[in-house]
Amino acid sequence: MTAPTVASLCSGLGHHLVPAAGFDVPRTEVTAVHISELTEPEAYLSGGELLLTTGLALPVDEAGCAAYVDRVRGAGVSALALGLGPVHQEPPEALVTACRAAGLPLLLVPPATPFLTVTRAYWTAQSRSTEQRLNDVVAAHRALVEAAVAPDPAGSVLGCLARWLPGWAVLLHPDGSVDLTHPPALDAELRGLQEEVARLGVAGIHSSAAFPVGDDVAVVFPLAVGDQVVGYLAAGSARQLDAARRRVVLTAATLLSLDAVRRRQVESARGATRRCVAVLVDLGMVDAARRLAAASGCPSPTGEAAVLVVRGRDSELFVQAVERWCPAALAVAVDRTTAWFLLPDDHGTLDDLRRRLVDPTASVVLSDLVSLAAVGRVRARLQRESAAGEPGATIAPRRGTRQEVIRAVDGFVATAGVDLRAALVAYLRHRGQWEAASTALGLHRNTLRYRVGRAMEELGLDLDDPDVAAEAWLALRDRGIG
Repeated sequence: MTAPTVASLCSGLGHHLVPAAGFDVPRTEVTAVHISELTEPEAYLSGGELLLTTGLALPVDEAGCAAYVDRVRGAGVSALALGLGPVHQEPPEALVTACRAAGLPLLLVPPATPFLTVTRAYWTAQSRSTEQRLNDVVAAHRALVEAAVAPDPAGSVLGCLARWLPGWAVLLHPDGSVDLTHPPALDAELRGLQEEVARLGVAGIHSSAAFPVGDDVAVVFPLAVGDQVVGYLAAGSARQLDAARRRVVLTAATLLSLDAVRRRQVESARGATRRCVAVLVDLGMVDAARRLAAASGCPSPTGEAAVLVVRGRDSELFVQAVERWCPAALAVAVDRTTAWFLLPDDHGTLDDLRRRLVDPTASVVLSDLVSLAAVGRVRARLQRESAAGEPGATIAPRRGTRQEVIRAVDGFVATAGVDLRAALVAYLRHRGQWEAASTALGLHRNTLRYRVGRAMEELGLDLDDPDVAAEAWLALRDRGIG
């Protein structure tokens, strides 16, 4: 049940409250019923009232009536009701003209109806409306609690909240990326949420925000576990979110925070096993690491892996962000500020990781693919680089590392002619000795230089770097060309 309106009061009171001839009954909400015989009652009005008067002090001239109506209209009343009988048997023409000109609805209360009848009808309707709103809010809270104990608590709470508003609800990660939505297809509503979440991330666990999203009004509340933000709940509706509706959204956020505690307990056990797998690899116990991964269902380390070290404000948040960036990552939180990770060869880009980390002071150091036997040594070196680096720095694998060389060699082998292949192989086999290489091929030294130069252009690699040259030679041999 909605709050009383001018139309609902007229409908409920019947002949006790009717519009004057030529006036329509609006569906404007009535905030109160006020009785005043003052010609300047605006000081006692706050807006939205139904103003009752007998017209005892009503000006008799058109200018006076127009001034009175302008003052009443300016105070924001929902309608003016004239009680007939004590002073006026019919509404004065000057008042009718002024109300029509100002667009103020003019109602009439017949002589036999006391004003108390109108005020009692209003407060009875207001009481019923308030009771119904309270019942609706209590029912919403009860439905949310029931949803929170469903097999899929997060999805059930979002669905319940979106249906009750009615509108939409979104569960977001701490970095603003979307976790769950209801309804599933949300496009325009999601745009702009990440910017708001980034702003809230600075404010902490006691922050919230309200802002327009298209034609809807949205609110965002953080999901807190202790003193840590573990996500955000955003909800929106085309209807204005009043205090009662915001409290319902806050209840949903609290229930989702409790679910986050449960999920973190499950993830903690899974994370401990993954951490053990990574530590075993770091200690050189690769076979034991693979056995543990197979027994526990964790990602199993292959022949090569990349090592990532992240250092900044909160290593726990880094672990969550990296695992969303690369679900197969094996994470080890060294302390409150530093974590390192074992990554497969198909991990994402550093630009994407940067966006997910949220913390602008976090330093990121990533290695190229290395053998599992070398993980411990590489991890120690990367941690030293991270500790010595500037906050917010990103150190990526240098150009010409193994994977890049392999990709370049594969492309070269697939497209280069026989002469260029032979020239490159001879050059690498003789370790850059032009005389020996040209003699082996029976070519003039300048011809060999030209062909090797062409080969380097197609490869896109600097073969003057001995490490790059060695990797290229090994890659060619692996393909039966060297």
